[in-house]
Amino acid sequence: MNGWQEPKDGKRIYLITDNSRMDGFHDHIKSDDMERLYITYGESKVNLGIHYYRNYLYSSNLVGICRLKSRENEILYDVEGNELLIKVIPRFNVKVVELLNYIREDDEFDRYMAPQTVSNRQKEKDIESIDRNEIFYFSKMKNPLKVDDSTSNENSIITVTVFLILLRLLCKRPLMGRMVKKEENLTGKVKGKIVIEKNISKNAMHGRNDRFYCQFLRFPIILSKSNFKSSIRKKQKDLLVDYFANSVDKDNNYANMISYCSNVLKHVSDIQCSGNICNGLRFSGCYTYYKPVIIMAKMVLDDISIESTGDISTTGYIIPYAISMEKLFEIYVRAYLKKNGVASYKNKSKTGIRLEKFDDKRDIFIEDEELQNPGRYISGSIKPDLILTDQESGETVVFDVKYKDYTNGNSRNDRLQLLAYSMMLNANNVGIILPAQTDVEIFDARRINSMENRDIKYHQVLLGMMKDNPVIANYIKENMFRKKD
Repeated sequence: MNGWQEPKDGKRIYLITDNSRMDGFHDHIKSDDMERLYITYGESKVNLGIHYYRNYLYSSNLVGICRLKSRENEILYDVEGNELLIKVIPRFNVKVVELLNYIREDDEFDRYMAPQTVSNRQKEKDIESIDRNEIFYFSKMKNPLKVDDSTSNENSIITVTVFLILLRLLCKRPLMGRMVKKEENLTGKVKGKIVIEKNISKNAMHGRNDRFYCQFLRFPIILSKSNFKSSIRKKQKDLLVDYFANSVDKDNNYANMISYCSNVLKHVSDIQCSGNICNGLRFSGCYTYYKPVIIMAKMVLDDISIESTGDISTTGYIIPYAISMEKLFEIYVRAYLKKNGVASYKNKSKTGIRLEKFDDKRDIFIEDEELQNPGRYISGSIKPDLILTDQESGETVVFDVKYKDYTNGNSRNDRLQLLAYSMMLNANNVGIILPAQTDVEIFDARRINSMENRDIKYHQVLLGMMKDNPVIANYIKENMFRKKD
């Protein structure tokens, strides 16, 4: 399946799974262009992060689709004039849209979407720019790609899913509005102040002492310019509800989410809208959280059209995009634990096992102002992926989540990370959670060779699309915390 596909509609796609050697990649690239090809030596979304490793070209943790670009940001073509594209799909038995669906109602999703540059001494940030999140990236400034129906539909599902998730977050916050004066002849109640002249002429002179002509202030929602409502209803229902209709998981149904957003926006007027309406909108101050929703609304409106008959169709064009499977899998694991008996850090209960907040950082050094010339070579902080705490005993368990193949293990960096976590958080149980091709695999725990006066154990777990199967969560709770008397 991996490799160059036959050209179609003037495009030739190289299909590859993530983190895989790109054999035959040079076959359809001009020799001169190979020298100009953008190859990353750090983190980059250009060309989906393809890079050299031990003299071979590999794909990265990013999945998605994009045009192949040169270092000069020029589009590359084969000798026959076909535009060259690269499409990367997950190597494990997971689907991006199902992972997005699973995490859509996680109580920390707004934190996942915020820029992950917040220190442990800073206030948590809101979602201000969709471009700065670490989960997915859309090349909204690039020309869209004309692709086949299957690829187009898959992209539409991802785009609409992300839009709905962000819209739900928006609907839980105060909606943008402006204060206006409104006058109304009310029956049996007073609202605001009574307009004396009009109350006399319209009520008192006609013997209607049960009525009061009032003037009051209200805040009508002013979303009509961007109007999300036509992007919420039929488009999402057909694309999402029907897509997940055969799932055995009852939660895989967007009908309730669509209904919730529609109800919140019920006072927004219906107008005929398109993606062009979103251009030029500006939101500042306390309403910056509109920005990512506006961007995704435009993508939905540009991607999907409703005919005059009410029929829905996709344009066949998609926005080039990249999704970090490393970050998405980590968030999925967090959502899985919380759905299967592990409490969120937002839970104020004094008992049970709690998952500490996402992006929780711990400084390496204790600040000491008396030091005149402290060594700073290893300064900074650590950030374990999963910190679980017993609320009664304070006992801590630490996991790292790795989107890797466990058969290619023995990573020095991963090893040192876990040992550091054990030392700094006084954790007697540490481990790694990796993707599984099947549902689950739990390896035997192993004692770590340590001179400390305590037993430290390493746990290794493979987690697939478990949904609401609590086997992993139960293993952690029952085997990694001391039994209470």
